Amino acid sequence: MKKLSLIIKLWLPVIVWCGFIFYLSSIPNLKATKNPFWDETIRSIIHGLFYAFLYLLFFRAINFKRNNKDFLTPITLSCLYALSDETHQLFVPTRTFQLKDILVDFTGIFAGALILWRLLPKIPVKLKNLGKRLDLI
Repeated sequence: MKKLSLIIKLWLPVIVWCGFIFYLSSIPNLKATKNPFWDETIRSIIHGLFYAFLYLLFFRAINFKRNNKDFLTPITLSCLYALSDETHQLFVPTRTFQLKDILVDFTGIFAGALILWRLLPKIPVKLKNLGKRLDLI
């Protein structure tokens, strides 16, 4: 039972976040604002941030209690989800598969990985202890 609760604790946030992204991708004519320039800008920033966060959730689930952190598997899974999300949008009215969105998603994923890779060794002890309590590292 303890193992099941640990699996749920680690993977439920990933599943919920993927479901949230899927839900947003299912909304036809989703706009952040009426101004086309700002709509594109805001949506691109949000895309990148959403996928950076997805990377962090995958990283947390995969690397729980591991000494040698795996950065590549969370990148791969996040990128595969980004591709599947864009493919899913082919079936949503008014939505399309856009290479620009994939590029923004991948940029967010790699930015999340780079930030975590560079900052993880430099995190002060108090933050490391907090991260361990929250099962982030």
